Amino acid sequence: MSSLLGNPMVTTAALPLLLGIVLALLARFVPPAGSLVLTLLWAALLLFFYGDTLGPPVMPPVAASQKLIYLAFAGVVVGLLPERILRQSKGVVAIVALAAAFLWLGWRRLAAGSLDLQMIAALAVAVLTLTGAAMLTARRSSPSSSAEEPFLVPAGVLALSLTGAIVSVLGASIVTGQLLGSIAALTGGWCLVQYLAALRGGAAASWSRGVEFLMLYATATILMQVALLAPKANPVALILSSLPPIMAMLMRGRLQSLLPGIGPLRPLIAGILIAIPAMLAIVTAIVWAPHGAALGFS
Repeated sequence: MSSLLGNPMVTTAALPLLLGIVLALLARFVPPAGSLVLTLLWAALLLFFYGDTLGPPVMPPVAASQKLIYLAFAGVVVGLLPERILRQSKGVVAIVALAAAFLWLGWRRLAAGSLDLQMIAALAVAVLTLTGAAMLTARRSSPSSSAEEPFLVPAGVLALSLTGAIVSVLGASIVTGQLLGSIAALTGGWCLVQYLAALRGGAAASWSRGVEFLMLYATATILMQVALLAPKANPVALILSSLPPIMAMLMRGRLQSLLPGIGPLRPLIAGILIAIPAMLAIVTAIVWAPHGAALGFS
């Protein structure tokens, strides 16, 4: 069993996918009053994958990779705030939290004052992910939820984390690629179960505001670190990979009026549209990957 759990393919893909499916099944039986329990489960699993990939917390944290788990703990604390606070903050909480994370991760580079191509890409990634997270967390609850509404934030996180994982690995940042891959698989398991339920005519369960913030914050901060500290990561691919959350917000309410008669298919169409910049990012990263970067060499 220990050798099985030590396999990177298991801990990066198979195990989080299975746990995402379990969380989605639990959500179909937990009443709305139990949303805090689900948020705690999401937080516990996320911290587990952080610890499994990055190792236990180091005090004081020096390297950026050592800071990521502390940022994850901060995301959990904010994610456990009452949903009313997260909703009424109009995205201010997300803006402040992500801006503070970027400054902590990149303060050495910022203090150096060098504005090279990598730093410009990192600033663009920070602004775009911050904007997307703020827009999604600040949105108002819809009184008549469309078929694709419960999938918008998970699809944004899935596209962001999956493309971030590939861009990270091709940029020779293997560890962060594994962590983003785990988040992508965990989110993918959730989306799979909820979409199958929607196809069968049922209602898809939504993430709570706390889970939305936690997953967006975790994925965005990891991508920020890649943009700041992975010199082999393609800058254009990084910028494109940070767009899915904004695309998710742009999809809100539009497909319902454009495609009113195909409700069960709209979540799939929305997911494909949200993933377009992610697909472009992956192609860009593969085409312009430095020789040997996929294996962390050269």
